[in-house]
Amino acid sequence: MRRSVSWAVFGTLAAVVLTLWGVWTWRLTAANRDLALAVEADRQRNFADMAYHVEQIQALLGKGLVAGTTRQNMRYLSDAHHHAAAAATNFTSLPLPAEVSASVGKFLQQTGDFAQSISRNEAAGRELEDQGRSELARLRTLSADLSAQLQEIAARYNQGGFRWSPPMQLTWGNLVRGYQSAVGKPATQDQAPSSMVAGGWDQVGSAMERLPVMIYDGPFSDHVNNRAPARQASPVSREEAERLMRRQVPNAETYRVAGVTDISGNLPGFSFQLAPTAAGGGAAYTASADIARNGGFLIQLVNSRMVGNPTIDLERAKALGLEYLAAQGYAGMVPTYGQISEGTATIAYAYRENGVLIYPDQIKIKVALDNGEILAVDARQYLMSHHPRDIRPATITPDQAEEDIRPELTIDRTQLALIPSQSGTGEILTYEFLTRFGEETYLVYVNAYTGQEEQILQQVQSDGGTFAL
Repeated sequence: MRRSVSWAVFGTLAAVVLTLWGVWTWRLTAANRDLALAVEADRQRNFADMAYHVEQIQALLGKGLVAGTTRQNMRYLSDAHHHAAAAATNFTSLPLPAEVSASVGKFLQQTGDFAQSISRNEAAGRELEDQGRSELARLRTLSADLSAQLQEIAARYNQGGFRWSPPMQLTWGNLVRGYQSAVGKPATQDQAPSSMVAGGWDQVGSAMERLPVMIYDGPFSDHVNNRAPARQASPVSREEAERLMRRQVPNAETYRVAGVTDISGNLPGFSFQLAPTAAGGGAAYTASADIARNGGFLIQLVNSRMVGNPTIDLERAKALGLEYLAAQGYAGMVPTYGQISEGTATIAYAYRENGVLIYPDQIKIKVALDNGEILAVDARQYLMSHHPRDIRPATITPDQAEEDIRPELTIDRTQLALIPSQSGTGEILTYEFLTRFGEETYLVYVNAYTGQEEQILQQVQSDGGTFAL
């Protein structure tokens, strides 16, 4: 009798448990479906918006190439800058392969910066030269190729019923596979699109590898010539390069290496594509870090995460950049120019030695204004230029150098500065005079040996910071 009662109680409890489990499963499945649909709609919208903005970029760059007036060209390139920023924002929300995120994100960022730099130059009366026009034409071709590939991928998505975020079906098979994935190598979202649409995103990534040389961020940072790097060091292996990379990338513990490729050219090295680990919250954005084969120095870092509302100002961002440089062993660096755009601050730092500001030895850093994170580092110019120098003392005094400066200019500051020669083949010790002419500010550079005027740049103050033209 007791055994019958026990089985009845057990059966009742089992029925209640199974009923509750069924209701919970049904509600969980419905909630998962609704969440997946919401995420899917958001990502489809972001992809469509990105494709639209890229289409506008290539059209605006083409208009800039054929515009008959400077005013029209400035308008088109300014619009191209805003579309590039918008495309980058949409792009960072998509879960894509790491190599695609790094290359396309870098392309969109540099396209916007390049268009903005030309627009600012023309606003200051500096016409677009042949080299800049050639780079603009190349950017236009690349953006047109990207636009066509995005349209092709969109068509393949529509034909194949592709979904960015398919809802998980609560089956025993999926539960087993999910457990195996969890205890083995994690299956990440950034692998899904390339497997579902074979070859599509791979083509996009390879097409974006041909990036133009950027010419912005302050004086004397126009480009890095195709010459041997001045900073020499012993070669490192790929394993050693990865170890050094993790010392130089902020929050490196939140990333895993998703791929490594070799870099050729005048700064050979290893390019590490980084994707978030589970500890990093599983976010969709990725980063890339290039490490020099000789010495293991960080060449370039690009982090494509979305930036929130600003909580710090430009001065705090400059201080954070200095802290990063000091932690990496870059002594004697000082901030020279900074510019705020789209929630980030891009700051140029130059090396100072014995009171001489050495402009060729520059590192550019991008700081997120929401939390102060270092999002990008460009040390190419420093690695190409930095070397022990035996700078001869100036043979004329600041007062003598000042004699040839027009009396209409008011001098606010004087300092010694080493600048590249106009031909780009050498360096010149100069006196840098910060001057005012009415409401405008100019930097006048006078040779510290001959007293000859070498260069004049206009310093422009804007809501976003300071830059030189």
